Amino acid sequence: MQEPESSLMKKDDCVKDLESTLHEQRLVNNCQLEEIKLLNEKLHSEARRVKSLERESDRLRSEISLLEAKVGGLVLS
Repeated sequence: MQEPESSLMKKDDCVKDLESTLHEQRLVNNCQLEEIKLLNEKLHSEARRVKSLERESDRLRSEISLLEAKVGGLVLS
């Protein structure tokens, strides 16, 4: 039969190992969270850029339509 002190030391070592593993996992989680935040910021930035390009595209299409109408009017004159 094991001595109670030996058993207690093994349990203490086990707890220390678990605490160490938990600490390491928290560090990994924090790094991943920071990476997610950075990627999310990039995603929002790119989404704003896409919206801006869509608005510019709409504006250019409208301008082309107006120019086509003017050219069509000149041809008919």
